[in-house]
Amino acid sequence: MRCVVVGAGAWGLPAAAELAARGHEVLLLDRHGVAGPLSSSSGPTRMWRLSHPDRARVRLARRSVEAMERLASAGGSETYLRRGLLWRDDATLGAVVDALTAEDVPHEVVEPGDVGRFFPGLRPDGRAAVWQPDAGPVLAAESMAAQERLLRAAGGRVETGPEVVQITTTTAGPVVVCADGRRFAGDVVVLAPGPGAAALLATLGVDVALRPSLQQVVHVGGPGDDTDHLPCLFEGPRDGEPALYAMPTPGRGYKIGLDRAVRDLGPGDDDRTPDAARTAEILERVRRDLDLTPVACDEQVCSWTTSPDGRFVVDTLPGGVVVACGDSGEGFKFSALMGLVLADLAEGRSPDPDVATFSLARLDGLAPGTPHVLGR
Repeated sequence: MRCVVVGAGAWGLPAAAELAARGHEVLLLDRHGVAGPLSSSSGPTRMWRLSHPDRARVRLARRSVEAMERLASAGGSETYLRRGLLWRDDATLGAVVDALTAEDVPHEVVEPGDVGRFFPGLRPDGRAAVWQPDAGPVLAAESMAAQERLLRAAGGRVETGPEVVQITTTTAGPVVVCADGRRFAGDVVVLAPGPGAAALLATLGVDVALRPSLQQVVHVGGPGDDTDHLPCLFEGPRDGEPALYAMPTPGRGYKIGLDRAVRDLGPGDDDRTPDAARTAEILERVRRDLDLTPVACDEQVCSWTTSPDGRFVVDTLPGGVVVACGDSGEGFKFSALMGLVLADLAEGRSPDPDVATFSLARLDGLAPGTPHVLGR
């Protein structure tokens, strides 16, 4: 089978590698290259976790850990670490505990004054939390490098530079059309183009209200801080402050981001200059709530694309097109699993019930402004 994959990020690259491993002819297209600096997939780490406020994502998260283990074995390198996660959020705590309990995932409800036992130096703020030991940083850059090695070893090709502007379907199969006039035909096209998804889906007559934006993270810490062994942290919004997510990046510091966009991302916006005000806001949260040196080791701005309900869009379309978009800030934790899922869909397999919950059909009649929970 001839497979054209659009997007060499956390979902497209694993899909291309898996399809090539299964013996298919694979061409991977990306304007900026594998996990490029303008993509949603650059940087050294992302968070993985089993803690979710719904059972389907808990089950998928377990499968994702298995997929990361397979990637580490096949790729010959470490791709994730286990550090645990402390989840502190009044709005979702009950749902997270219920989902973990229902799926028989070990966890511990933490009283408000006891959070420092699980996260050394974390200031109590009157909110209870839940501790779950199966979480940590995905070693994102190494994961992408391992997937690329597997893709090339299996005979897959990578084409860097083409700007994909249209997908057409014909009786002979789908065709990818580029701005320079080149056309790439396949038996199936897998669309995983990150912030470019809405525009390409529109060429197929599919309208999805995706919102691309730029988000910023800061690595913090000083010489006396042992950030490598800290757990991950999710803090829900409180008193007008945005949610906070954080994780260790070995050798680099403690990575912290806020669930507030730097700005919406429009076509042609290639500026990834960190926002000084956002850095200052993060450092103030560190100074107030964490026993870490409030110094920025580095800053990074990257894109993410929010779907209308904050959950992924994964589906098949008529004419041999598979789509995966709307990472909504948590796409990388499912990266290794998504390669298997998208390869199955490309081969014509029906999605299992958990994957089917991410289909386009669920968005019919969705009320605007539906809240979501991030967890990058």
